[in-house]
Amino acid sequence: MVWLQKWAMRQKGVLVGNAIFSICIGLAIIAQSYAIVQVVNEVFIKKSAFSATFPYIAVLIGAIIIRVICTSVNRQLGVRLSTNVKKHVRQSLLKKWQQDPLQISVKGQTGSKVTMLIEMIDQLESYYRDYVPQVIQSMLVPFILLIAVFMTHIYSGLILLCTAPLIPVAYIIVGLQTQKKSERQLKELTFFSGKFLDLVQGLQTLKLFGQGKQQREELAENNRAFQTSTMSILKVAFASTFFIELVVTLGIGLVAIEIAYQMITFETMTFAPAFFILAIAPEFYNAIKDLGSAFHSGRGSMAAAEILEEELERPIEPVKWGTQPLEQQPSIEIKQGAFQYGDAFKLEQLNVKVPPNSRTAIVGPTGQGKTTLLNILAGVYELTEGHVKIDGKLRQEVSKDAWFEQIAYISQHPYLFTGTIAENIQMKKGACDEVAIQRAIEQAQLGDWIATLPNGMHTAVGEAGRGMSGGEKQRLAIARAFYKQCTIVFFDEPTMGLDVQTEQLLQRVMDELAQTRTVITVAHRLHTIQQADQILLVHNGTIEQTGTHQELLQKSAIYREMVGGERHEGTC
Repeated sequence: MVWLQKWAMRQKGVLVGNAIFSICIGLAIIAQSYAIVQVVNEVFIKKSAFSATFPYIAVLIGAIIIRVICTSVNRQLGVRLSTNVKKHVRQSLLKKWQQDPLQISVKGQTGSKVTMLIEMIDQLESYYRDYVPQVIQSMLVPFILLIAVFMTHIYSGLILLCTAPLIPVAYIIVGLQTQKKSERQLKELTFFSGKFLDLVQGLQTLKLFGQGKQQREELAENNRAFQTSTMSILKVAFASTFFIELVVTLGIGLVAIEIAYQMITFETMTFAPAFFILAIAPEFYNAIKDLGSAFHSGRGSMAAAEILEEELERPIEPVKWGTQPLEQQPSIEIKQGAFQYGDAFKLEQLNVKVPPNSRTAIVGPTGQGKTTLLNILAGVYELTEGHVKIDGKLRQEVSKDAWFEQIAYISQHPYLFTGTIAENIQMKKGACDEVAIQRAIEQAQLGDWIATLPNGMHTAVGEAGRGMSGGEKQRLAIARAFYKQCTIVFFDEPTMGLDVQTEQLLQRVMDELAQTRTVITVAHRLHTIQQADQILLVHNGTIEQTGTHQELLQKSAIYREMVGGERHEGTC
């Protein structure tokens, strides 16, 4: 709630506008009630001519017009408040992600990030559009009406004052009951949305491996859980509505009974003030009741706000860079490095030196931090201890642009955008250097495949490379490295999941790429390991051994076991 209020307070102009128009609404209600009372009093009690009511009818019409206009403006101000806050939250979220986009991109589901950026921020709308303006209105309008009632009859004012708190108390109780349910509902929605998007993106792979039915059942189960949590919230909402209506009815009834005693039994009140109070009482309760309805809508924003606050407040440690230039094909070194994910996974005692124009393979059991070490070397993660040197300089002294101009990072699933093959190779849309792109295509062994396409290198591909095989995507990513003429290439198990023929073709391309470049690979194939100038064996959160293939065979039982498995199963 504090976080939501903090964002609202940044829009002080809108809030002041809400307050001014809310005061006008309260005064318009008093004027409206007074005009109605006077018209009835003149016609039915005083038996005056109808023309005597014209001034009061004019006041009544003016009050209604003012009330409608002010209510409409208040709603528009609520929409503006919501729009401004959502815009600023989205900008803050994007700005945070842009501080270290590489690190953010490798953490969490893409679907969850999309859901957070769009749907979750949209869930803040009810709080700022409905709840905040209604809070201002429900604080000022009942207060103005209560003053009018107290000035007319003090006992009726005391009844309103004593019964009014029952309505917000009821909503607070309901809010406490629904808070955890709302949080659970939102988390289930986030998980459901993220999983659905990821399933759509990987639909082709799921069908290829016959996992469609299993994933469909999991998605259906997630959907049923989301439906159940939504219905539980609705049941509480319906019960709370009944209770609130009961409180309002009883409150108005008590005021009516008290006025009846004053008029009939004690004869201390005349018709006009009694009718005025009875006209004000429903407006008084409705103003508070509207706050309750807005409060219920606003509660739906609380769970979203907590998740967004957690994301915005979560500290990130972007990689530190400097301004110094780099030599071509620099060396990379880690000294006494350590890296930790929260309180769980940790890599420590990292000592690595990668000479220029060398081949380094990173191997080890699953889940031991091979890809994390690769990301540290590539400049995606910052060490929590120790330091990285590039070309003998501390990384925080080296220019970020100079570093990324020299490297290429090829993952298991290279990303392709909607555009032509040529545009994907040069990593931008528009005019291209066809000679350089064709040379990169030939070097990446894509020439024969490109020749079969209707428009050659200008053939369009879909988002994420729809219509291309895994091997074609990998070779296109390698073509990017050839085109860029980078001097350092990072591979994250690029041949994982490929058939033998495609893997052999890709391996030849990688060998050619390694002839004149520094290549660092998270490896699982014996061929890649044997060709490496040095092998880093990652085990138990550290680099347990370093050496060539033959050296590790002699001094590491774990490595011998891995290589033995490779000979029998084809993997390491």
